[in-house]
Amino acid sequence: MRKQGLWWTALLLLSTSLGWAQSNADKVCEVNVTVPKPGAAKQFEEARKKHNEFHKAEKDKHAIWIWSISAGPATGNYLTATCGMTWKEMDGNDAFDQRDEADRQKTLTPTIATNQAGYYIFRTDLSTGTEGATPTKMLTAVDFFVKPGGLAQFTDAIKRINAAIKQTQYPAKPSRWYQLAVGGEGPRFVLVTDRNSWADMQGPEQSLADMLKQAYGNDDKTLQNLRDATDHTVSQLMDYRADLSYVPAK
Repeated sequence: MRKQGLWWTALLLLSTSLGWAQSNADKVCEVNVTVPKPGAAKQFEEARKKHNEFHKAEKDKHAIWIWSISAGPATGNYLTATCGMTWKEMDGNDAFDQRDEADRQKTLTPTIATNQAGYYIFRTDLSTGTEGATPTKMLTAVDFFVKPGGLAQFTDAIKRINAAIKQTQYPAKPSRWYQLAVGGEGPRFVLVTDRNSWADMQGPEQSLADMLKQAYGNDDKTLQNLRDATDHTVSQLMDYRADLSYVPAK
């Protein structure tokens, strides 16, 4: 589903307004949130498996990972992600995209009520983890909708938190930050954390606030700056569906 015809001018204006220079090596994820037709979840899952056969026959080199959303406002829906791409390599695939769309229309579309696509940039400068080759059992995703005037304050606070984690050797789980480039309400950042089990949801005994005081002193305003720059957040829990995902043969 790697579509062409993105609003390149709008993306350029967006990246400029963020004050962050994008690189040709930036990794991009195409993310789709799919709502099956009422009562058609099983039909959607069978259609997803059938559509995977198309990607297998085409020897598609990009993995297509599927998650069931099990907590949050999109509970009961499905998230599909294809990551590790660059903007440049998304060009020149018109013939494949046409075949892909034709197969989607035949297999998946009859089972879908709505589908929302978005393109996200992996922010390596904000992340403490890397994109893995194999998803974990679950993941949590927290969407931060940032105030337009608070972008620099928001990213500076994240970098300051990461520096304190390293300085104090705080046992926080490695996490990944993604930034919406196009496809929805923004400015929007997503904090993704892998979870191997329910026990893995347990945070460190020391609070983040206390860790920051340990690193920067009792008058530290890092968390307050982060809150002041954020309009609102939305959190969700997702279960990885290996049975619905497409993984290229090695």
